[in-house]
Amino acid sequence: MPDRVLPSLNAVRSFVAVARHLSFTKAADELAVTQGAVSRMMQTLQADLGVELIRRVGRGIELTPTGAAFYGEASAALDRIAAAARAARAQDGGVLRVSALPTLTQRWLIPRLKRFQAENPDIQVEVGIGEHRVDFAKERIDVAIRYGVEDWPGAEMATLMPETMGVFCAPSLLEQGPPLRRPADLAQHRLLQHTTRPDSWRVYLSAFGLTVPEAALSLAFEHFFMIIEAASAGMGVALLPVFLVGDDVASGRLVQPMPETLRPRGCYLIAHAPGAERARRVRRFKEWLLTEVK
Repeated sequence: MPDRVLPSLNAVRSFVAVARHLSFTKAADELAVTQGAVSRMMQTLQADLGVELIRRVGRGIELTPTGAAFYGEASAALDRIAAAARAARAQDGGVLRVSALPTLTQRWLIPRLKRFQAENPDIQVEVGIGEHRVDFAKERIDVAIRYGVEDWPGAEMATLMPETMGVFCAPSLLEQGPPLRRPADLAQHRLLQHTTRPDSWRVYLSAFGLTVPEAALSLAFEHFFMIIEAASAGMGVALLPVFLVGDDVASGRLVQPMPETLRPRGCYLIAHAPGAERARRVRRFKEWLLTEVK
């Protein structure tokens, strides 16, 4: 098959815009270029084709018969190219399956997802919750967000963000209960436990040379969102990731009675199968996540 000799795609786009509006000025506005650039494109296209496509009539322009025929075919061809581009992007877009920690999903990820969708409308995001090490070779998960995992065979990992833990409680607890202004005061309060992080209070208090009173640990919950609700109901004092409760503090549901915080060794991680970043949907989501924490 002989080589196809094709005119410049930009020149064809310029002609289609001029033919649609019968105006160089409006075509230039549509294409976000100068009127001179459109005029030069038209001259180039007509020279390449060896025919006249438009001609001046008084103070305006009109299509020649050849130009009218070419406009119909060229406009349809550009539509087909646009459709093919959308289909190609969709193939590399498609469905992105994300598994994230329950409270992080509810309070941090979901409120931000609208921004990702606006920037990547061709990527359909499916979000599930989980805390286990994903086996990317067997599970239909593209990206996982986890905490504190150091050894993850079959996964590539990147740090999403560190964690800062702070003490939080309901305002009513400060008004009606014993003093709560420094870590030593915690001995007089019920401390809400996280069952999957049973040492959290011990680690926090030991940083200030204190121990955990056994009588203080009477309520335990599996997830941070449960602890947040229990704390806001005045059921005890919670040790929580600061980034998860910003809205609660802003609304007055929770207060941070003491400034002392702790930065644990663990951090939040983004994980995916080795080489998965070659897929645009994974790469774009990972880049977006890292942008969100800056």
